[in-house]
Amino acid sequence: MSRPIDQALCRRGFLALLAAGGLLACAAPAPAAGAAPAQGQRGVLSAPLPVSKQEVALTFDDGPSPGATPQILELLESHGAHATFFVLGTELERFPGLGAEEARTGNEVADHGMTHKSLPGLSRARMLYELRATADLIQELTGKPPAFARPPYGNINQRVLKAALSLHMSVALWSTDTRDWQTPGAATIARRALQGLAPGQIVLMHDGGGPRRQTVQAVREILDALDARGYKAVTLAQLVQDAKPSVARHRPPAAAVGMALGTRTSPEV
Repeated sequence: MSRPIDQALCRRGFLALLAAGGLLACAAPAPAAGAAPAQGQRGVLSAPLPVSKQEVALTFDDGPSPGATPQILELLESHGAHATFFVLGTELERFPGLGAEEARTGNEVADHGMTHKSLPGLSRARMLYELRATADLIQELTGKPPAFARPPYGNINQRVLKAALSLHMSVALWSTDTRDWQTPGAATIARRALQGLAPGQIVLMHDGGGPRRQTVQAVREILDALDARGYKAVTLAQLVQDAKPSVARHRPPAAAVGMALGTRTSPEV
């Protein structure tokens, strides 16, 4: 089950969080080596980004899969919307055409590791393999390297962040978890995605890892609701780009800001 970020650490870092423009889930004084990720030039995205436009980022993990990805792509295209797909290397090898179609239709293809192993417990060599092998597949298929990595289950520590940064990727978690893996029904998934809707939200869903019929239906409802409320679904890269002016104005020196994360776990399948 997911567990919240340590609230005492969040309280200590609340002012730093505000100064950072909301880019981090919570910010605190620099952590001990190996204990928690530190904010550098690139960091960890896990809270709503400070954007002035009515934009959100829909993100999908564990695909691509023929059972859900094509339907989601069709829905996105019909709404003039875009999303970010955090692909597994093994699934990209199985369904390269779907990954290519994600990119061809203007969506973003990002790195979710090769085999969905929890990264913090791996050796550095294996951790780098998980991220690099998938990044190489993405670049080969789309013509450009991924800008973001999302560690499976959201499990992250200092070593994972350093590995991602060494491969020129930022770590992207989420600010809204639909928990669609629970298959609670399309209406519930949509309600969770839209609850507390605000500009800059990063919404977590899945297009692979199991039956995703409910998620596909929820995406239809979510996109209809976003249209009705004057919101636009954009890629994570677009969301970050639109947030940059605000972040540049408010970000404190990198060395003064750290992430205060416990191990975050979302039981994806």
